[in-house]
Amino acid sequence: MEANGVSIVIAVWNQLRYTRLTVEAILKNTRKTPHFELVIVDNGSRPDVKNYFEALKNKGVAIQYIRNEKNLGPIRAINQGGASAKYDYICVMHNDLLILEGGWLEKIVSVMEHDPAIGIAGLAGRKEIYDTGCVNEASLKHNLKSEDLNAPMSEEVADVAVIDGLCLVIARRFFEKSKGFDETFGYMHCYDLDISMQSISAGYRNVVVKVAAMHIGNGGMTRRLGEYRQFVKDDYGLLKKNCKIFSDKWRHLLPVKIS
Repeated sequence: MEANGVSIVIAVWNQLRYTRLTVEAILKNTRKTPHFELVIVDNGSRPDVKNYFEALKNKGVAIQYIRNEKNLGPIRAINQGGASAKYDYICVMHNDLLILEGGWLEKIVSVMEHDPAIGIAGLAGRKEIYDTGCVNEASLKHNLKSEDLNAPMSEEVADVAVIDGLCLVIARRFFEKSKGFDETFGYMHCYDLDISMQSISAGYRNVVVKVAAMHIGNGGMTRRLGEYRQFVKDDYGLLKKNCKIFSDKWRHLLPVKIS
């Protein structure tokens, strides 16, 4: 492990056109300080994905490319990437997120370094989560150009209860202490809520930092693919199941509302 840097962990499964947009936006808008690397965990994509990242590596881009021969799901893939990350901050990001602001990562890391009480910082999050495991969508804080649920945040930093898995930054020491994301949730859903509650349980704050970005697949591009049903037969059923697992696990702390 090296200090003073960020490992950007992205789990990918096909969808190269979205992944390419995400990566190119990162490379365009991320400064050299702090140092950063891309940690790509490929869940058995077609060869074009591997070829793309090999070409970037040949151009001198700092990339760790980890390939699974089958789709293990995003939660397990993120944990793989986190375990291989070499820097002291781990940024977990969806592969359909466009960063639109130069110096975005420097801004987030600066916020975290100036306040050791912050466990997780992200680009979107909710100030309230109910005892059922459902979030109060009206309490969303964000600066996403594709989100029309409520107005973008005016403050530079906002305290929230839970961070959206779209993009979140975690200090490596906390990632290791929490043993990463809870794989009990299986393929997907609720893992971001769970790591947020782990942060609160450990006595940390969770915050959203005002960074201009756009979520191309608002609601999830992967879930719209026909192949998705190979791995998740009933997406809504999995969501309900995981909400129950989550609410049972954290019933001693739920609900949470940040004023």
